[in-house]
Amino acid sequence: MESPSQAPHSGGSLWKGLLLTASILSDWIQLTSAQSDSVSVVPNPPYGAVGSSITLDIQGSSEQTPSYTWYRGAVSPSNEIAFYQVASGQLTSADSRLNVSSNGSLIIRDLILNDTGDYFVQFLDPTSSKIVTAEGYLAVYGPLSKPTISSTNMAPVENKDNVSLTCQSESQEVTYLVWYINQSSPAGDRIVLSLDNRTLTIINVTREDQGPYECEVQNPVSVNRSDPFTLNITYGPDTPMIVPTEPNYPVGATLELSCSADSNPPAQYTWLINGIQTVFTPQLSIPNVSLNHTGTYTCSASNSVTGLSSSKDISITISEIASKPNITANRTNVTENGTLVFTCSTEHEGIKILWLFNGTSLSLNERQYLSDNDQTLTIQNVTRKDAGSYQCEVWNPISSNRSDPLEVTVNYGPDYILFSPNPVTDEIQVILQTSLTLVCQVESYPPAQYEWRVNGTVNPEFTNNTYVIKNASWEDSGQYTCLAWNNITELSVAKDITISVVAEQSQKGSSLSGGAIAGIVIGVLAAVALIGALIYCLSFRNTGGASEHHHTEHKSSAPNHRPGPS
Repeated sequence: MESPSQAPHSGGSLWKGLLLTASILSDWIQLTSAQSDSVSVVPNPPYGAVGSSITLDIQGSSEQTPSYTWYRGAVSPSNEIAFYQVASGQLTSADSRLNVSSNGSLIIRDLILNDTGDYFVQFLDPTSSKIVTAEGYLAVYGPLSKPTISSTNMAPVENKDNVSLTCQSESQEVTYLVWYINQSSPAGDRIVLSLDNRTLTIINVTREDQGPYECEVQNPVSVNRSDPFTLNITYGPDTPMIVPTEPNYPVGATLELSCSADSNPPAQYTWLINGIQTVFTPQLSIPNVSLNHTGTYTCSASNSVTGLSSSKDISITISEIASKPNITANRTNVTENGTLVFTCSTEHEGIKILWLFNGTSLSLNERQYLSDNDQTLTIQNVTRKDAGSYQCEVWNPISSNRSDPLEVTVNYGPDYILFSPNPVTDEIQVILQTSLTLVCQVESYPPAQYEWRVNGTVNPEFTNNTYVIKNASWEDSGQYTCLAWNNITELSVAKDITISVVAEQSQKGSSLSGGAIAGIVIGVLAAVALIGALIYCLSFRNTGGASEHHHTEHKSSAPNHRPGPS
């Protein structure tokens, strides 16, 4: 399409006059038509950007019309900005940036902010022969300048003050404003935004509210964000922290403590030893400490802006290196059921004492107790299990030392006698012509002394716990007694056992008495005699007279028969 000429044209003036006359004559009728939604002016694109071009299209009209007249602000001769005659392509405009296409669309180049406003177009509807007025709005936006953030309080106090931040922009075309806190959208009950979002208020600020804060302004064609803004929130001091936390030091060491507390502005520090002010720095150093430096050390932190203060205590103990203690006892050799008293001697006052038995920490029972600040150990009703090695150990938080061991012996016994071999009954059988070693076993300390008696008579040959029978004879049968005694405990114990010498022992190895064996022998002989008599009777019946003769001879010889010893 050729560019419409903007030179004056006589035909155009005639049409303009006719349109103006018709507009005046039927003004109220046409205005009613213009308010309808059938025809409208629509910007394309919807928003204009400064320096760019935009087209105002007429929507709702499809009929070709002789001409188009465009107005800005209102439909009046003084507000006319462009007239276009379709047939001739003639354009009359008040601004060289304006152009009208053949379909009546208004084109505006090099947009400026002042182009913003209401736009109207009038044209003759060929169908109804009425003048149609269509209206639309054009919004032109320019690039936004960077906004800035201001605060009502540049140093708010934590949990005390409220703070309001305002986003300020020199641009007037801002359509939307958003806030960011640490790159995230504001959230929480303490955050309040004004209706236009320009002001953000924080209720009862905390140190977590320091930011950074940013505000962003937007319009349809531009976005710009402020520089980060950080609140200088005053707070603290919190409870101080003391390092190191080690509370124990040896005599002669250097005591160094450091105190810190979270605070803004930084806290002022004071050290107190047992309530007395010492230094006014975060660090405390005391060389070559002595026992007198034991006590309570306090770090006090204060903040002159918030008016708050806080403190922390640490208990410091100065101790000597523990020297070796000495252990003694009322006796080192005690009789069972007696009493033992141990004493642990040390040159340190108030030092802790640990008792050991056979190298292991002593667990007290109902017979044992400590006294004199644990320096004395008493054991009542001593038993043989209390014999062993005793030590005491002194210790403090920085060192320990252990005494030399003290050996304790316990005299006891003799106890119950146990024979070996140990028969089920109180009788041991020994086969004739064999040997027997009889051992008398007892528990005793010191070892027991022994005496053996046979049938009540002392046998001086055997003076230890062993009695030996060699080549046992019938005379070795009898009652044997073992007597054991302890010269220290003055206790003794005796036990009897019966020794039976037998001809032989059963296959099962059972121990049978002499009477039982004799009974068995007699029974066997009787059985043999009975069998012989039975054989004789059977033989006599078979031989008849011969048998009788034999019987007569037997009878005649009977008086001369003499039974042998049974």
